Amino acid sequence: MDAPVRERKGGTQAEGPILVIDTSFGSTVGIVGQRPISQSDSRSHVENLQPNIDRAVTEAGLSLGDIATIVVGVGPAPFTGLRAGIVTAKALAFATGATLIGQNVLEPEAAWMGTHSRCDETDAPCGEDESQGLADVTGSGRSQDASHLVLAVNDARRKQLYFGLYLVNPRSEGKDESADCASGSLPPVVPVDAVMPIDIDYPDNIVSRVNTYLEDLSQRSANIRVDVMGHGIERYAEILNGIECLQRMHEGSVLESGTEGIEAFAALAMAHHRDGDDTTANPMYVRRPDVQMPNPLKRVVNPS
Repeated sequence: MDAPVRERKGGTQAEGPILVIDTSFGSTVGIVGQRPISQSDSRSHVENLQPNIDRAVTEAGLSLGDIATIVVGVGPAPFTGLRAGIVTAKALAFATGATLIGQNVLEPEAAWMGTHSRCDETDAPCGEDESQGLADVTGSGRSQDASHLVLAVNDARRKQLYFGLYLVNPRSEGKDESADCASGSLPPVVPVDAVMPIDIDYPDNIVSRVNTYLEDLSQRSANIRVDVMGHGIERYAEILNGIECLQRMHEGSVLESGTEGIEAFAALAMAHHRDGDDTTANPMYVRRPDVQMPNPLKRVVNPS
């Protein structure tokens, strides 16, 4: 059977079915275009991973041999769960000949928030509402365009968060998006640029680092807004509320947003692959390993 060419919003396309696998938080598996299977319980998601993949493929009316592309989440996430998803994806790609594409899980969160906040006209960025901090940013030399940033996070346990800060690219010049907002036909992802590379830290340190960046940005941009998305937000909400220009926080993953979410995740990965970016499926553990090289043994015998 010839694999159909699937055209997706945002200009990405792939030949044949796409399977998405992610175990960065619990597990999510699914065929693009179908509702994914998500499991948040990290105690059993590893043993349920292969049965859930078989179920997702079967419910889509496919066999594993029909899969043309496998998109796998590469973290950042703790070691054990993340490794299970990546090893499974590599094994399936080897067995089926499918193209394997790795995608970090934080960038899609930022792109998702950037897309779904475009039609919200109720928020006043810093610089328009003096009650939100960093308000006096109307001096000469500053751009009047709003700077929309998204802090994407994932629970790293041990009272820490994985995080990355992204700048949502401005709207297309001269493009009227009001009709798209009314029809709900926005593309699944908008371009985002990483302005703070993926790292791991304690929530209060993250807030301090983000606010330092925002203070510098306020010298160049008149209007700033910040959203936060990912797992771990509810646990550290009181601390994260200290971020300047904060508009909204959303606990959860783009991969838990049904058919549209899994399509957005895959579309971003496919765009990177098409553009020749590094999409190897290497895990992003970020945290330094607990195991350290031991110190050299102390000499107890005089070599002379």
